[in-house]
Amino acid sequence: MKARFALYMEDYEVAAKAAKACMDLKLYSLEPDYAKLFKQSTKLNDEKVFVLPRSIESEVMLDAWIVKNGLPRNAGGYGSYNPSWDLLASYLCTDGLPIDESQLFDPRNPFKNRDPRCTMTIVEFNTEHCGFEYDPSPAAKTVMNYTTGKAQSNQDTRIVNQYSSYTGLLWKKGIDATWAVDQKVEQDYIIMRYADVLLIYAEAMIEQNLIDDSVLKAVNMVRARAYGVDVTATDSYPAVTATGQAELRRAVRIERRMEFAMENQRLQDLMRWKLAGKALNGYNYIMLINPTELLNNVVNKNLWFWGMTPQIDDDGLADFAALFNAGYCSQGAKRIFPEREYLWPLPTHDVELCPNLLPNNPGY
Repeated sequence: MKARFALYMEDYEVAAKAAKACMDLKLYSLEPDYAKLFKQSTKLNDEKVFVLPRSIESEVMLDAWIVKNGLPRNAGGYGSYNPSWDLLASYLCTDGLPIDESQLFDPRNPFKNRDPRCTMTIVEFNTEHCGFEYDPSPAAKTVMNYTTGKAQSNQDTRIVNQYSSYTGLLWKKGIDATWAVDQKVEQDYIIMRYADVLLIYAEAMIEQNLIDDSVLKAVNMVRARAYGVDVTATDSYPAVTATGQAELRRAVRIERRMEFAMENQRLQDLMRWKLAGKALNGYNYIMLINPTELLNNVVNKNLWFWGMTPQIDDDGLADFAALFNAGYCSQGAKRIFPEREYLWPLPTHDVELCPNLLPNNPGY
C-alpha cells in the first residue's frame, strides 16, 4: 500500500523500493487462472494482498442492487452495469498490437484474436453466460436457455427489451451462474493484489528511467499469466521487449487497463497520468438507439458489431468518431471532467475552524 500511495504522489523511488520489498517477501504470487481469481468461490489466494471478505453464512454479501445490475436480463437481472466500448477497444490483439495496427483484428468479430483477458472480462457474443446464450444483436429475438435446452425470448437484446445493454456489452469478470441461484453473492472485494505490486514496481522504475530485465519480467509475468503460460514461454504470448522509456510507459499503461478493468483503479490511473481530461471529456458511444435502425443499417449490411475499426491513439484511447459519422453508432451520455477534479478541495469543516485558510485549494 505504501508503494501505491508513493506512486500516486510521484515519489517513484519510494514506490519502487516498497514494491520490491513486497516482492522479496515471497509471500505472494499470481493466481495461474486469471478468471478464477474473481469468482465468489475463490477465497484464500496467494495473489490477494488486501481484501474485504464476504460471507453468505455471516450475512456479509454483495449488495443485491449490484448483483441485479451485473446479471443479464435473461438470468433475472437488469444487465445495466455495462462495460464501455472504450474498454473493449483497449485490449491488444494476440500479436501484441492495438486493434488499429493488427492484421488480426476483425471489427465484425471484436472478441477474436484478442488478449485472453478480453473474453474473461466482457461476455463474448454467442457464448454461454449465466446459463444462457448471450447475443445482443437485434436479429437474435430468441436465444438458447442451457438449463432447459430450449430457445426462449431474448431479453438481452433491445429489440425485445428496450432497457437491455445500450453498449451491447455485459461484464463477465467474476460473474457466473452461481450469482443467479438466489442472487446472494459472497464475492470478496479485492483492494490490492500481487499483479498490482508488479506493475507498480515496473511503472516506478520506468518513470525513473531505471530500465532493466526486472522491469520487463514484472510486466511480462502479468501478461503471461493472462495467456496461461510461464513468463519464459515467450513464443506463447506477446512478451514486452521494448527498452525505451516512452514505449514501456505506454505498455504498462495499456497493461493496467487490461488487467484491472472493473477493479476501481482506472480513474486514479487517468488522474495521476494527467489523462483524465483527455479520456473523460466527450461522449460514451453506444449502439444505434433505435434497434430497428441498428438491424437495417448495421446487422443486415453485415457490419455487426462495429462497422469499422476504431482508431487508437498513443495513449491507448479509442476514437469512435468515424463510426458515428458513418451512422454505425450513437452518442450516449456526455462525460465531463473539469480540470479542478485533479485537485482535492479543502474540507469545509477545516475552513470553518481556521478562518485564515484559503477559501479553497487554488484552482479547485
